[in-house]
Amino acid sequence: MWRRLLWPEFEVFWFNSVLNRSSEWGTHPFHWYFTSALPRSLLAAYPLSMLGVLLDRRVRLFILPVLSFVFLYSKLPHKELRFIISSVPIFNLSAAIAANRIYNNREKAFWKLLYVMMLGLLLISLGCTTITFMASYENYPSGHALRSLHQIGHRANHTKEQWVHIDTFSAMNGISRFCEKEFPWRYSKEEEIPLGELCQRNFTYLITEHPAVDGFRCLFTVDGFSSVRFQRGFPPISMVREPKVYIHGNIRNDDFMDRHWPGCSR
Repeated sequence: MWRRLLWPEFEVFWFNSVLNRSSEWGTHPFHWYFTSALPRSLLAAYPLSMLGVLLDRRVRLFILPVLSFVFLYSKLPHKELRFIISSVPIFNLSAAIAANRIYNNREKAFWKLLYVMMLGLLLISLGCTTITFMASYENYPSGHALRSLHQIGHRANHTKEQWVHIDTFSAMNGISRFCEKEFPWRYSKEEEIPLGELCQRNFTYLITEHPAVDGFRCLFTVDGFSSVRFQRGFPPISMVREPKVYIHGNIRNDDFMDRHWPGCSR
């Protein structure tokens, strides 16, 4: 498949760690794991995990190697949460020990204050989790777009191939091989095709982030998550959605013209 003898895992290690070329995929400051990635992942468990280290010396035997691991990975310019995701269970363990200690001593004056603060943190975590869940649910518009295209564009006993070109943005936002159908559907994920060249290809449909493409007509759009809006009343927070994916049909293909398409509004 690679057309040369290689060990893929070693190639990745060599590229990222030895050659240190991972920065070509973007960089973050040294403190990013500690000030952004871990707080967003752990939420209330993050401050509780720090407290757990102070309350129980046994936790330090587990948490210090993990902190060292995250610290060493922080030296690499390119950072992603998945690189340190294995550290999350240990942080949760430390947080659980702190929560247990606070709960068991909640009747005492000082601990009662910590208990109230802990409940507040848990409620905040619940709210943040709900918001991020709702946002994540709207973060895969391309998968919905391909499913709708299969439903509307399908015609029984169709013997002509239907070529669907999926651009990079769409491939990263909900479309995978599991979404594909058998004949007459055919799929292309070729990258770096200029927009002006798409009309010269034999594509029947396009699933793309671009609202207009020469030689194609916009058939419908699929909305995705844009931002969070605060409002009066209940619920106090709502998700703002806007068109993220556009489905276009080749104007030279008369087959789709007699079908009912939702249309596009821009």
